Amino acid sequence: MKKTLTTLMVVSLVGNVLPAFNIVAISGLFPLYLVNRDSQKTELGKYGPEIAQKCLVTAYVYWICSYCATGAPFSNLLSFDFIRFDGALLIAYVPLLLMTDLRLDPKFIQRLLGLFLTAMSIVALLGFAEFVDATLTPLGLSWLPDPLQFMHNASLSTQIFHGFFRAHNAAGAIYAMAALLAFSLLARGKKPSLVSRPSFWFASTVVGLMLTQSRTAYVAFFAAALLMFFHQKQSLMNTLKYGIPILLPILYFLLLQPTVSHRTQEVSDLEDPNVVTRFFYYQRAFDEFVQSPIVGAGFGRFNDQLKIYSGIPHLLYFATGGSVVNNDEHAHNSYLHFLAEGGVVGLGLMLWMWIALYRWIKTQKKIFAAASFGDCFAHGIQACIVLEFLMSFTEHMMGTAVSSLTILTMSALFLNLVGWKYRVASVIRDVPIETADLKFARECESGAV
Repeated sequence: MKKTLTTLMVVSLVGNVLPAFNIVAISGLFPLYLVNRDSQKTELGKYGPEIAQKCLVTAYVYWICSYCATGAPFSNLLSFDFIRFDGALLIAYVPLLLMTDLRLDPKFIQRLLGLFLTAMSIVALLGFAEFVDATLTPLGLSWLPDPLQFMHNASLSTQIFHGFFRAHNAAGAIYAMAALLAFSLLARGKKPSLVSRPSFWFASTVVGLMLTQSRTAYVAFFAAALLMFFHQKQSLMNTLKYGIPILLPILYFLLLQPTVSHRTQEVSDLEDPNVVTRFFYYQRAFDEFVQSPIVGAGFGRFNDQLKIYSGIPHLLYFATGGSVVNNDEHAHNSYLHFLAEGGVVGLGLMLWMWIALYRWIKTQKKIFAAASFGDCFAHGIQACIVLEFLMSFTEHMMGTAVSSLTILTMSALFLNLVGWKYRVASVIRDVPIETADLKFARECESGAV
């Protein structure tokens, strides 16, 4: 059962156009946690992300109390619309809250990661075929039924790739993360090659990323890649050797297409209507924060209408009245959004959780041999967290579900790798944990970690 439910969760990361499927997948985490919580009490404390989990529990309590303090209907807190939009973080961080060692074997974890990257790649290539059909050659794919269309048009641009996601920025974030994970496997692996599955995954997901026309994802992806793959001498040569031959042809071809090149040119266009709108939201969020700098206006209150405030202005000033609105309107900046709704306390809790998770992965990565799967996987997740921090400057990535779910699900898989490593070390007595799997892997987990 644990492998089936875990696979379902990983597959659900490929899209969110059918939220019922995502809900079913997330619900499957609860029985897994209940079945394995006894082993968690005795073993997880040795190597699990305890600090990050405690931060999250504290944040959950804080956000729920913040919502209740506004006097908004409790029934709304439990409604699908609230959980889908304003309260998405209550669902997005569930994998970390329920993270436990399921004793999944490393080969299965490798296959799950490969399944995720393969599914993302296939959807990206289908989207590319549809893009080519609409712009270059009559392949006929644009005549597929609307639910199967991956390309969408908007007022400011056409042929925007969404894949199986509702919004192109969400698609851009996930494809950027998939590309970083694939590139980590390629550039840091033992035997990198341009003719390999990591190369295919990296090339395909970069195509998907470029087609999303998400300017935020463009900038954050290249910045995260620069920060995570260009600072270490041992991986720098592989980064250049395998990154450039794959990226240059893709970028050259796609940037020749008017729809893609137009969006890349608009990255620095401060007069773009979307950019102007963002500045408006930034100002609104900042004003809310100034009115109530310690605890904010209240969880879920940013986009409510006709708000009535109570308390002490510029100290503790909750929005205790008004018309409750549940939609996807947010501050387009996670830091400002958390400040607006939760003040310094709310932002501090969320940043503390993410930093604690990043540090846990960085610490546990050291127990894996260089260029091993565990090392590559951990580094890829770290790159995704850096991407999350960067994208959160112009999108509310930390408060929406898709990107957080992806990172935390991958972190849960990594926890199982860590647990396997510690169990290996306990079986082979008096062997340092950094090298414990070298002998044991040949005997029972050949080809893993």
